[in-house]
Amino acid sequence: MMIERADQLAAIAGAVAEARAGAGEFVVVRGGLGAGRSALVHAAGEEAAARGVRVVRAAATPLERGVAHGVVWLLLEPLLEAGRRGELLTAVRAEGEFPAGQADPRRAHLVLHELLELFTEMVRDTGPVALLVDDLQWADPASARWLAYLAKRMSRLRVLVVATLLEGDDSADDIVVKDIARTAARTVHATPLSPAGVRAYLTARCGAEPAPEFADACYARTGGSPMLLDALVNAMLGHGLRPVASAAAELAALRPSPAAARLTRCLRAQPDDVRAVTKAMAALGEPTETGVLAELAGLDSPDFDAALRALRRLGVVEAPADGLLRFAGEMAGDLVADQLSAEEQDRLHLRAANVLYRNGRPVEQIGRQLLATVAEPEPWAADVLRTAASAALANSSPQTAAQYLQHALAHPGADRAELLVDLAAVERGYDLPAAHRHLHQALGLMRDPVDRAFALGLLPVVAGVRFAADVRRLRQVLAELRDVPGPEAAEAALRMEARLRYHERGVPGVGKAAADRLAELGPAPAQDSSAQRELVAVLLYLMTVAGAAPRESIVDLARQVLEREPGSPDQMYTTLPLTVLVLAAADSLDGVDSWLAAACGAAADPDLPTLVAWAGQALVASATGLLGVARDRAQAVLTSAGPSRVGITMTAMRVLAEIAMEQRDPALARLLVDNLEVEHDPWLRSLAHGTLALTEANHTAAAEYFLDCVHQLERFGNRVLLPLRGQIALLLAATDDPKRAEAVAQGEVERASSWGAPSSVGRALRIRATLLDRDEDAVPVLREAAEVLARSGDRLELARTLVLLGERGTGPDARERLLEGRSLAAGCGASWLTGSAEPSDQADGGLLTATEQRVVELAVSGRRNRDIAELLEVTVRAVEKHLTSSYRKLGISGRAELAAAMRGHRAG
Repeated sequence: MMIERADQLAAIAGAVAEARAGAGEFVVVRGGLGAGRSALVHAAGEEAAARGVRVVRAAATPLERGVAHGVVWLLLEPLLEAGRRGELLTAVRAEGEFPAGQADPRRAHLVLHELLELFTEMVRDTGPVALLVDDLQWADPASARWLAYLAKRMSRLRVLVVATLLEGDDSADDIVVKDIARTAARTVHATPLSPAGVRAYLTARCGAEPAPEFADACYARTGGSPMLLDALVNAMLGHGLRPVASAAAELAALRPSPAAARLTRCLRAQPDDVRAVTKAMAALGEPTETGVLAELAGLDSPDFDAALRALRRLGVVEAPADGLLRFAGEMAGDLVADQLSAEEQDRLHLRAANVLYRNGRPVEQIGRQLLATVAEPEPWAADVLRTAASAALANSSPQTAAQYLQHALAHPGADRAELLVDLAAVERGYDLPAAHRHLHQALGLMRDPVDRAFALGLLPVVAGVRFAADVRRLRQVLAELRDVPGPEAAEAALRMEARLRYHERGVPGVGKAAADRLAELGPAPAQDSSAQRELVAVLLYLMTVAGAAPRESIVDLARQVLEREPGSPDQMYTTLPLTVLVLAAADSLDGVDSWLAAACGAAADPDLPTLVAWAGQALVASATGLLGVARDRAQAVLTSAGPSRVGITMTAMRVLAEIAMEQRDPALARLLVDNLEVEHDPWLRSLAHGTLALTEANHTAAAEYFLDCVHQLERFGNRVLLPLRGQIALLLAATDDPKRAEAVAQGEVERASSWGAPSSVGRALRIRATLLDRDEDAVPVLREAAEVLARSGDRLELARTLVLLGERGTGPDARERLLEGRSLAAGCGASWLTGSAEPSDQADGGLLTATEQRVVELAVSGRRNRDIAELLEVTVRAVEKHLTSSYRKLGISGRAELAAAMRGHRAG
């Protein structure tokens, strides 16, 4: 397969034609290692054979250079008849009969002439001949002299000689070889393929156009070298890879053995200086300045320059256009590195680290070399590795940073406690168990309480109990800090107090204690230090769940905290995300989503801060009625968080439970149950099982689970964050317990009004109205709910209320409310609220009201009264009342006649 070789093939075809016509030519094919010289010689042989020229081939090797006339014998012996082979044997032996140093030049010339005469007779006897010699630079000296002799005397012979010459090889500079190259009638250059040539080759070999990413990766791996490309594609096809974008990353793992063998054989034939440079480049593993490479290879400037010239001519190394030296294709460097012994690699990497350090190279480069060696480190190595870790972390590569720090821990004389803390700070984002383990190892080595407080403060607050800071240790450090003077200790004490209060949130009376502590902080507690704002965040959270302070004062202070603490990944490890829960419960979420967005990292492999922010965004979206957004975010948290982050998944699972209840989605409810962990709080377990029971229409079980959930929450003073009593009231109504349902609903109205969040009050009023059978009783309550919800951020709750108000009301105002509610519902993606029925302008007789029409349609579809009550969130008694009214208006006696009557009603 000859790609991008049209000019070279044309030159060879011209030489063949000239030779057949009696004007012999010597053609030299020059090129670097693997550039396709042999392929061009093979093409010359095919062209010559196709034109009736007899073809003879010989390949020289470094191992056979000591065999005098070895290449000549390979070329001429096939042309002789059996009876004349003795003449050739006599001729090639004649020159070797003289002792070394006593050879007669005239006799040597005579041997060359006798061989030429013999060859000329062969050509006369056999016709045109093409002699093909691969790797002329490695031909034995006697054969090289004869080929040089022939090159100057073949113009009238019907002979073509095509010989390849490996550029850059030390033997190519032999005076006789250079003389042949100068004498040659034509010189053909074999060059690497261009990116377009690589794409064409891949298309031909794979039978399909390669993806651009795959073709680019192949070019980067091989530098366009035909030898490397052919070996890479053979290995790729052998592994079943196709030329698609997703397979590009797998190319780096392929190490084709034929290419490795040829490269190794070529480099072994080179001088020591050339091999030293290639080993130095392979050890560094990245483009590097020539001065650094020369020092690493142990060469002075002239020797290094000579070696570099040889490598560039060989095609192993690219020209340093940007001042950096690199292999011609990544694979060449990998194959050289693979040939180094473990001892060589260790020695070279340690030497490279020293050279880079002396030359003031970036710490990341030095660190990579230190990571690759287990040799005795230098005294400065630990500090360099720590600095490299900081740089890697700044470049969003925490795993790389952790590798640097882990390696630094093995260095003698390093501050082990500081390194362990640094390592934990890196690991906490993606490997919380490892961070927890390393922090506790560090705490055992620390004596300063301020340092210990800093270490404890690295552990995330909301990730769960298993990997949180130990309460006993928090108390101990806090007690020690109170005896240490100075502002640094005071700040550390505030942070420890914040964490301790959060972890002890289940203790009775924490809400009042939090209110008392907040009062001690003065009239403007959020305006002090960052540490004090962390404490304020916890105090506000505890006061909110216990309802221990007016909503307005809590909202104002929570907003002050967020205004003075811009969102960032580091904030997600502190107590500040608790303010999101506070503001969600208070229905005051303006600006919170952007605060969380500032903490979000890469979506492909989310770290802990990103997951905390996503959980908060799911809560914000749910509280504002955007259930689709909330579901996507919460499910992403559930998928990515894993069992080590149960504290984060609790918020996401709470959001998904509310969505499953709203959408009556049993698959989503089952997902929640399947993702429960032992560490999850009992209230969440009851919530998940209750949600599943509700979506499966098991109202009795759902009510029992939800009651247990409320009991678990209120046992720890949580009265606000998860208002479930309204759902319990609806379930009680659906299970024929209307008096209890009404009592629970009324109690929820009072509880919500006491807290004052518009969404909570509006929801409680809407549920209270739902349980009222008489429209004239329900409509005023729904109007009140709508007025309250107009001040709320929960657009979906307002949509529910307006739709219900439109269905149960009459007149133009009802129609307007219904259409407004449906418009809001459509914006929230709540398709179940955007039905086609419209309210009637009549209060009685004639047309059905919107609610009656919905009830009748569900009855016609086969739903039982209890199912209809549960779907519409009304009592069974209300369903019966709407059906009775519908029978009267339609002029029928019962349910059996309903389907036919509705067909007539629609037709009329």
